[in-house]
Amino acid sequence: MNALPRLSPEMDSEIVTIARGIAMDAPLKAKSGHQGTAMALAPLAHVLYSRIMQHAPQDPMWRNRDRFILSAGHASILQYAMLFLNGYGLELSDLQSFRQFDSLTPGHPEAGHTAGVEVTTGPLGQGFANAVGIAIAERNLRARFGSELMDHHTFVIAGDGCLMEGVSHEAASLAGHLGLDRLICVYDDNKITIDGSTALTCSDDVVARFTSYGWNVVQLGEIGEDLDALEIALNKAKQHRGSPTLCILQTHIGFPSPDFTDSHEAHGNPFLAEHVERTKAVLNIPNEPFWAPTKTVAASREYARGRCAQLVATYKATKTNSDFEACWNPQKSAKWNARMPTFEPDSKLATRQAMPLAISASLSDLPGLMLGSADLTGNTGVKIGAFDAQSAPNPQGQQIYFGIREHAMAAAMVGMALHGGIQPVGGTFFVFAD
Repeated sequence: MNALPRLSPEMDSEIVTIARGIAMDAPLKAKSGHQGTAMALAPLAHVLYSRIMQHAPQDPMWRNRDRFILSAGHASILQYAMLFLNGYGLELSDLQSFRQFDSLTPGHPEAGHTAGVEVTTGPLGQGFANAVGIAIAERNLRARFGSELMDHHTFVIAGDGCLMEGVSHEAASLAGHLGLDRLICVYDDNKITIDGSTALTCSDDVVARFTSYGWNVVQLGEIGEDLDALEIALNKAKQHRGSPTLCILQTHIGFPSPDFTDSHEAHGNPFLAEHVERTKAVLNIPNEPFWAPTKTVAASREYARGRCAQLVATYKATKTNSDFEACWNPQKSAKWNARMPTFEPDSKLATRQAMPLAISASLSDLPGLMLGSADLTGNTGVKIGAFDAQSAPNPQGQQIYFGIREHAMAAAMVGMALHGGIQPVGGTFFVFAD
């Protein structure tokens, strides 16, 4: 990354404060939304975007960018505030249209709709599982084509609800088994859900759970307001090898609201105007909607554009190869139709028997194929003899054995496809996927 001067402590503080103000103002205007998590995690998000992640607002689809997934998608205003402050194309008018029909700031982040959003999140745990697929794609491409062409991390923010959902158990187990060490999840451990304290519904030992999956578990404690400590912890997680990392961050939902900090009232109900006013007094900012000083926003955007500019330029100047490019831009060859088998409507052929014939005919045109099944590889016909099994010691393998994890398989395939460079094919029986 560029050796730019760091943002000043005063600038860091003001950016975090702007994000917290937006996190309250947007739901207030929409009369709907989740401000509490966004307020608490504003420092973490700022550290990720300004100090940790390699990303390029001027080129949001740069292949080698770090991927950021807000699995706790209900806190979408946090990501929108960061995209606004980092120059991804969102303006104040977009933030003022939060949760409105056809706006660029829907209630939950939507891939392909808002620049800088990697996956569509909202159903809790899905983003976490999508991130496992993204990490699989990155590592496979890096193993096959070299770190000069693919070398990035995948960052996730997940909450209590994400880790309660069943899909997170399947996906975390798979990620640990595969040793996806470029996957870093920050668990927002605020112990609050919409109904109240997590003590009402969950007594899991998250440390023991993820340790048993083979994850590197780091308990960060209450460092949510300490930007430097967050930076040190995340950089250590980036340096860890051999397993994915779970950073457990204890936060206070709704902070610094004098009315609703640590309350479930900060979760799913937008603050009233008087609550926002009192919180802005604590933050020592004007009680005006969407306060965002023009000079601060401009400086933040300029810094974001310059921080990784040289990294992007160097990457784009790196010599690529035709196979790598074909993974990203698969083209039907002139012989595609000739190779593809023809199946007559009245033929007595099960679809699971037709599947391997179609896959085999596609191999030379789709070098990015990734095949897998949820313990029904032979039964569903998604195995090709030319592909090795993917594993921790063999990340270049293009045959994934997902185990009996249908939900994780489906979500991971979405992540692989959205990462790019991979065309995932999976198989199971419908009766196991309902």
